[in-house]
Amino acid sequence: MFKKILSVVTLVLVAFIAYNAFSAEVVVDGQTMTMLEATWNALKSINIWVLLLIIPEQILMYYAAGQIYFAFLTQRKSFKISQAKLTRISLEINFVNHALPSGGTSGLAYLIWRLKEFNITAGQISFVHILRYGICAIGNAVQTIFAILFVLIAGCVIPGGMWAVWLSALIAFGILGLIVIAWLIVRKQKNIDWLADVSSRFINKIVRRISRGKKRKFLREENVSKFFNDLREDYLGLKKNRRMLGKPMIWGLFYSFLELATYWVVACALGHPEILPQIMIAEGVGSVVGTVMVTPGGMGGYEGAFVAVLVATGVDLQVATITVIVTRVLVLLGTIVSGYGFYQHAIMRRSDKFEATATPEE
Repeated sequence: MFKKILSVVTLVLVAFIAYNAFSAEVVVDGQTMTMLEATWNALKSINIWVLLLIIPEQILMYYAAGQIYFAFLTQRKSFKISQAKLTRISLEINFVNHALPSGGTSGLAYLIWRLKEFNITAGQISFVHILRYGICAIGNAVQTIFAILFVLIAGCVIPGGMWAVWLSALIAFGILGLIVIAWLIVRKQKNIDWLADVSSRFINKIVRRISRGKKRKFLREENVSKFFNDLREDYLGLKKNRRMLGKPMIWGLFYSFLELATYWVVACALGHPEILPQIMIAEGVGSVVGTVMVTPGGMGGYEGAFVAVLVATGVDLQVATITVIVTRVLVLLGTIVSGYGFYQHAIMRRSDKFEATATPEE
């Protein structure tokens, strides 16, 4: 019954997301239309053969995302996974991140449950998850900095558009700063103990207020401590053998470029391959806005921020709008088609319930 309810809820969410995405109104060339109508009209003037490159490009991107996780885990935990299953799980995670409105944390919860059969703890998976986003964030920040230098030297920025450059630079250096802070926390045991104590107390306090005192303890401090200690254990393992970071780093940088290449393929199909640097800048801002928003995939804010930065850095408004709209619609369609079936099969075949916890006390 639980699996059936979860399947129905997921299907309803997918239908809701697709309807809202495709029916959202946009202005293209002075005309107001839905995103689906705008995409259909754009396809009439797009080079379809170039656009079809987005299919293998997306599959390769999700495969690269999975390799970031498993290139590290296979070295750290010495377990094996086939390339087919690796790609499949990557598509499932991507689908979950788009289908469930949780600011991206749904993918982590699903990954913890999905890899339970490999006897990997929640803390260990969380470390790899953090490592994955850390590597990709570094890759995106470096790409953004190079792109900013390029558009400044080329003089692409329109009058009044320097705000986009400064905002992109602030985000890039801010991300690098957050990574340094996370490293400073995890490198010492006393910091981990402090974080476990503070986080468990803080969350329990919020739960008590919400439940009006009925739920006195939502998290056990010993479980939270074990979770953070698992993170630290993997950090220490990585510190002792830095070569384990080599393959995840290469795959992460490759993934970061493929994220941008999704939009670049559409831009090339429109006949504007020269806007790659602007895409590199705009994607960084759009990703931050999309992460802050709890809507699936950052829907709404992501597109607006992306288009605004593209225009500010010298891209024609119509080209910017069509590039972003067509890409978002195609990516959403591809996510549903490529991931839903695998996700549904994984949910129904497992005998245990969908739970992100991994401790016997819970």
